[in-house]
Amino acid sequence: MPSFNVRFIKTVCDDIGHEHRACQAAFKVDATSLSAAAQQAESDFCKQKSVRDWTVFADVIELRTPPALPAAWAG
Repeated sequence: MPSFNVRFIKTVCDDIGHEHRACQAAFKVDATSLSAAAQQAESDFCKQKSVRDWTVFADVIELRTPPALPAAWAG
């Protein structure tokens, strides 16, 4: 089953108005698809933060597959 690295990102402004991306949470999710990984991560995030809607804490979700290990590192 594929693994996905999932991050919940919030864009925040500093004291002089510059925007910065702040990671609110990060998860590694094993799922059969990208959409299944997003759903699982959303559920995990909401449980962790005790909210029903993850957008209370974050603006976007980033989903990535972990980088593959070089052949020399693989079993």
